[in-house]
Amino acid sequence: MKNAQDGFGYNERLFSGGFRGYLHLARFKWVSRQIKKTNCATRTVLEIGCYDGRLIDYLPTEPTRYVGYDANWEHGLDLAHEKWGTHPNLVFKEVTRPDQMNLRPTDRFDIAVSMETLEHVPPELVDGYLEQIASHLDGYLFVTVPVEKGPLFLAKWSVKRLFSTGGRGYSFSEVINATLGRMSHVARDEHKGFDYAALIRQLEKYFDVVAVSGLPFGELLPAWCCFGVGIVARPKGTGHRASRA
Repeated sequence: MKNAQDGFGYNERLFSGGFRGYLHLARFKWVSRQIKKTNCATRTVLEIGCYDGRLIDYLPTEPTRYVGYDANWEHGLDLAHEKWGTHPNLVFKEVTRPDQMNLRPTDRFDIAVSMETLEHVPPELVDGYLEQIASHLDGYLFVTVPVEKGPLFLAKWSVKRLFSTGGRGYSFSEVINATLGRMSHVARDEHKGFDYAALIRQLEKYFDVVAVSGLPFGELLPAWCCFGVGIVARPKGTGHRASRA
């Protein structure tokens, strides 16, 4: 599927190779590593922001039940149906609000995953998604989001400003405030003004946060120095303590 602005589809832009492809594939590999690390079951899987269902290729085995939700930007769900349409255990649904998920009280999932999605969700809707996930999850939640503040933000913004139009939505004062981490002074617009620390606080209303690490260099660098952040959590009451990079 092509994007009207640049003529390239989502998968072409993000996964066609080079350093950018490496960065975007890193989140799938991170989820795969975390599944092995936690030794959690993956028979039933819930994904928020599934796009074309690429995550399924990174699971240990095909789930007996998978439910993927997506806003269907750039027709990602059409690609999912083309690839997985003959697998009745894999279900893909278009949603733009948590009240559209329509999960039954008896629906239970071993894991839930949301990669590079919650930064796009209006902040007032995030709690609704998190509450839905927590009430239907038996195991772990794996979340990845970008770092859009601090020195890493300034580096990314500078590159976008020089080579594309991606950095032009910020005023000068917003660039300064985002670099200093004062995100309450930066207007939200999807990635713009997104604060992963604020998301972690929202997660902590419903989950025990087990671990927070940087992506893709979490073993070497603190989270704020990395391009993204990976968060592992479990529904509240499990007694796990957080380990944060």
